[in-house]
Amino acid sequence: MQDFARRQTDTPPKSSHTRRMLVFVVAFVCALLIASTALHVRWDKSQAIAQNTEAMQTLATALSSQAESTIRVAETILTALASKHRLGGHRDANLQELNEIAAAQIQKLGELDGLFMSDAAGRYFLTTNATDKALNNRDRAYFQYHQTTSDPGIYIGQPVRSKTTGDWVITLSMGLYGREGDFQGVVLATLNVDRFVTLYQSLPLGEVGIVVLAKRDGAILARSDSNAETYLTNISESPMLKMVNQGVSKGSVALTAIVDGVRRIYGFDASDKYPVLVAVAMAEVDALTAWKQRARTMWSFAVIATLIVVAMGALVLRALRKQSELAIELLAAHKSLSAANKTLATLASEDGLTGLANRRHLDERLESAFEQSLTESASFAFVLIDVDYFKLYNDTYGHLIGDRALIEVGRAMRLHARKGTDLAARYGGEEMALILCGLDGGQAFAIAEKVRGSVERLAIEHRESPYHCLTVSIGVVAGSAGSSFSSVEEVVMAADQALYAAKRKGRNCVVLGRCSF
Repeated sequence: MQDFARRQTDTPPKSSHTRRMLVFVVAFVCALLIASTALHVRWDKSQAIAQNTEAMQTLATALSSQAESTIRVAETILTALASKHRLGGHRDANLQELNEIAAAQIQKLGELDGLFMSDAAGRYFLTTNATDKALNNRDRAYFQYHQTTSDPGIYIGQPVRSKTTGDWVITLSMGLYGREGDFQGVVLATLNVDRFVTLYQSLPLGEVGIVVLAKRDGAILARSDSNAETYLTNISESPMLKMVNQGVSKGSVALTAIVDGVRRIYGFDASDKYPVLVAVAMAEVDALTAWKQRARTMWSFAVIATLIVVAMGALVLRALRKQSELAIELLAAHKSLSAANKTLATLASEDGLTGLANRRHLDERLESAFEQSLTESASFAFVLIDVDYFKLYNDTYGHLIGDRALIEVGRAMRLHARKGTDLAARYGGEEMALILCGLDGGQAFAIAEKVRGSVERLAIEHRESPYHCLTVSIGVVAGSAGSSFSSVEEVVMAADQALYAAKRKGRNCVVLGRCSF
């Protein structure tokens, strides 16, 4: 009897309540890990889609501007040829001059494939290819359009096969009309479709990504995956084109194609001047490639963490002394999440192109500098920088080269900004900004001049600038808050006025604002 009692006291009592609590805690932690991972993966996916949507919209805007610029150049040439023909008629001297003008424009502008003029019967009397004069264009839709209307503007026709080269070309035409409005013929410019296709195919949009240049009536002018059937297809019933014709000039939309069943993210931009638009699309599966890799990584960590929690729960259930190990594991997970949040915060404060601070970060720092100056009577300077003739630079060299130029300007700014004290930021477009703490007007002017000189010494070619290289204009204001300005908005306005003064002086210079704050 005594032995039995001894055996009972040697056996530790079992606590079902403790076991239930441990099982509950382990299950709760596992569910929390899975739920938080699922939510984060879902949020990350939405961010990836948003970023790619913005990228498609930006690319569509750039390509729309390129197409509009090409059409504008052709319109200018056609207008000049039509005007000269109206004044000089078919005199031999005038026809000779017209041929010389057309030939010169073809040599100068690579976008143009050919220039032609035909009479009211469709017979060519001017062509940049002499062998074409035996041909006739009265069967073409653009000829019939001008023959039956008196529209003096440019007409953008559907792509046709060139009768001389066999290539697909986009036709841009204007009618020739007499003083009484009688039809006298057509002046025509052609654009080689392959030039657009080559450009579109060079863009990193994945295997099933597409770029489409189309008219508002649904006619396709160029497409990255073009073939002969492409130009016989009309997309007037597409939801995107319906949005454009309802007044939405630019935007984005996710659609599943009826033809191939591929869901794509579309960005589109319609020209305000011509009835054309550009749509850029990337397959959603391609847009989410990087996200899938991140999701796999996050789920791997989640599974590993869940297994660790389960294993630790089993150990704790077996021996309560393992509880400290679980606490350490949870702390490590918390630190990892904090580090990830810090990384995300850093990415949210930077400009994706130049690596400078973005506009939101600039506004926060400028507000902080103003408040510090107000409370401590400390001086600071605000500098606005604008890249001279940047629109002409983009039109001349393209937006990709323009982006590289902005990156170089950003590097020049960082070179002269003091680490830990100053802030170099992208203000918007081709405008940059500097916040210089603890400096007076003369010191801020000196730093601004160094930035201007550094950009000029880069010697980035800019044929459309009177300086023949990329330059910047800079406006500077400096002082203490409260003395002359009552708000951050007035600081920015003063710097903006100084910047415009620099532009009026001829650009490529620094102007220190007259007022101090």
